[in-house]
Amino acid sequence: MVKVLLGCLVSKVPNDVLTCYKALLDFIYLAQYPSHDDDTLEYMEAALTLFHKHKEVFISLGIQDHFNMLKFHSLLHYIECIKQYSTTDNYNMEAFEHLHIDLVKEDWCVSNTRNLIPQMTRWLDRQDQIAMFQQYIDHPLEENLFSWAMRIVLAKHPTIHAQLIWMIEELHSVPHFSKDLKHFLNSLLPPGQAITCAATACLNILDIWHSYKLQMDKLGNDVDVQEGMETIKAKPGEGSRFDTVMVAHSTAAESTGLQVIFKLPTKISLSDAPCTWPKEELAYVEWYKISQMPGEYHGMYFISKPYSEPTRGVVLLRTIHQACQLCNSYSHQKGSLVHCMDINECVGQL
Repeated sequence: MVKVLLGCLVSKVPNDVLTCYKALLDFIYLAQYPSHDDDTLEYMEAALTLFHKHKEVFISLGIQDHFNMLKFHSLLHYIECIKQYSTTDNYNMEAFEHLHIDLVKEDWCVSNTRNLIPQMTRWLDRQDQIAMFQQYIDHPLEENLFSWAMRIVLAKHPTIHAQLIWMIEELHSVPHFSKDLKHFLNSLLPPGQAITCAATACLNILDIWHSYKLQMDKLGNDVDVQEGMETIKAKPGEGSRFDTVMVAHSTAAESTGLQVIFKLPTKISLSDAPCTWPKEELAYVEWYKISQMPGEYHGMYFISKPYSEPTRGVVLLRTIHQACQLCNSYSHQKGSLVHCMDINECVGQL
């Protein structure tokens, strides 16, 4: 709920209320970091200071009589406790309760309740060996389980195999897809070279996916890589859905509209495709225009489509870092969309 509430409050409440909510939201997410340095602790202190600076608005509006509550007082000690006792995930008793189930209750149940300690320790040792062997079977060649290969989950077979490019342009409403694809392929060649006309003529079919799943980076989620999966779609036709995504194709991230998910063929007219062509999945996106500065009180950026011909391009699918929800902005220019750049605070809907 907190992810969407900030966008819902824009232009609906006084600016001081919006500032307080944003400050608390920033503090909550910063407090969940699995590691901290002096900079992140300063961000936490600045967010808390900002909240206390504007909190009197709740009293003046009659919403709250005072803030003499333990939960608000405890916020003052977070930074000091992190410095002394490490990050806040060490304070959560859920981890110890869960370990008590795994390391005590389950192995007690499989014992004969006599001479417990040797039986329980041996059972735990065998469980660790089984888990390690299962991990080796599942990921024999992967050194890092949190690599980009693990982040993208794509169906083994495409939604539509060998779809004609002209049909892609019509169904996905992307009339310049073939031209932009050719421009992308030319950019992979050395300067002065261009894709041949024969290769362009033969490149008339592509495998198309209508969706895929993306593993989200969750704060403190360093155990179960299956958590936090979200589905991203570029589906035409009945029940069409084209998601907005964040693409990090350069030093800066940009907000785009996902149009097509596809993969280049490995062979063209019985010949191997050029070695410069990517072997991985690609995405065709429409670039949005983003404001230079975020909103003064809510800290979100304003997104709008260009008034001229839309700018589109081809990017590697793995450069898409997340889906991003947008919400209508009635306090800015007409037709623009409010957008939050923070991973955990993307708000609203199209």
